[in-house]
Amino acid sequence: MQYLSERLHATNTGKPRGEKEANRETVAGQQRHRLLAATEQLIAERGCAGTSIERIAKQARVSSITFYDHFAGKEEAFVAAFDEAATATLGRLAEEVPADLPWPEQVREGLRSLLATIADSPERATMCLIESQKGGPALLARYEAQFDSAVALLSEGRLRDEAAPGLPESLEETTVAGIAWLLREQLETVGAEGIEEMLPRLVDVALTPYLGSAEALHLVAPGGKA
Repeated sequence: MQYLSERLHATNTGKPRGEKEANRETVAGQQRHRLLAATEQLIAERGCAGTSIERIAKQARVSSITFYDHFAGKEEAFVAAFDEAATATLGRLAEEVPADLPWPEQVREGLRSLLATIADSPERATMCLIESQKGGPALLARYEAQFDSAVALLSEGRLRDEAAPGLPESLEETTVAGIAWLLREQLETVGAEGIEEMLPRLVDVALTPYLGSAEALHLVAPGGKA
């Protein structure tokens, strides 16, 4: 019955064809938005293993048939939810981190923006940082692509004159993995409350190999450009 009412609402035969098409697209867009929001919330609450198509559809207030209008299966919905979260997070980073800042300050402000994003959307952070590694190969590939992007950004530190010679080839991968582990540990043990207070520690982890500990901590000290 729910499915039939959705179809009737989308069809609305009393309107001209162009208006009916626009109405169907609007309804489909609203359905997809609710499905992605439901997927994100359920993954955060139940994990990927505990998130079923039936639960997603119920949470989104649509039928299971409507779910299949948008996604081939739950793994595809997981990937779509991750992609939407990543796009939003990267968009926020682009807005909050000026491209003309010196590289160390870009790293600091990027970490600050990331922590603020986690504080604002802990469910999204749980999905992206924790559950994305448990939801199948396609979702894991999305996580690894974002991981590699962070590694590439951090690798720019090797170009600085102050960078120590002979840095290990695996330094950036190890650093990004360490930061991700610290964030996951915080989310799993304490939650997102107070997570923004991790900024000095993360800046120290990220920048000390390139700048030295004193200069890295200076960037977030009261007298530094915090």
